[in-house]
Parts: sequence; C-alpha cells; structure tokens
Amino acid sequence: MIGWIDRLEFSLPEPFVSAYPTLKNYWIGDERDFDEDSVKESLWNWVDKNGGPGSTNEKDMNVARMILCLAYKSYEDIDELKDMGFFDDLLVNYGISRDEINRANCE
Repeated sequence: MIGWIDRLEFSLPEPFVSAYPTLKNYWIGDERDFDEDSVKESLWNWVDKNGGPGSTNEKDMNVARMILCLAYKSYEDIDELKDMGFFDDLLVNYGISRDEINRANCE
C-alpha cells in the first residue's frame, strides 16, 4: 500500500501530513513505535468530519483511508483488509484500473 500511496497525487491536511511519514517509517523504516490510539483517533476524526466511512470517488478521501489503514499495528488487521480487497477497492475508487492493480499485485 505504501508503494501505491507514494505514486498517487493527493493533497491532505493535518493530521495526515505528519502521520504518513511516521506510519511509513514504522512499516518500512526505522520508526520503532507510535501511539496507535492517538494516531487512529486523529485520522478517524478527520475522516468522520469530511464525509465519513462511506464509499466515495473523492481521491483525497480514498488516500486518507489508505493512510488510516497503516495506523493499525496488527498484521492480522492489515492482512484482513488485504484479503477483503479493501485496499484494491480504495485504489479503484481513486481511479486506478483493476487491470493495473492486478498487474502490480503479481509483480
């Protein structure tokens, strides 16, 4: 998911601007920990105030939800989201074709 987020164009406000580098570093860098509850709360508050959890084609909201997924430390939660196709659905809602997603998933 991080690879996709890094390739997408978006413009998000705080708390996403500061949260994304922390979350990215937690998953693939040197960040050893973050306050999961605090980060999730601030990101969810923004999502709830800006359209809520319903499906949307609004690109920034889809990226916000992708970043929010990274705030869950549990590999089980992340794997469950992947298995349900949640990330793929967000990418499709963003405007990425299923063919492109499937090609990238096979690489």
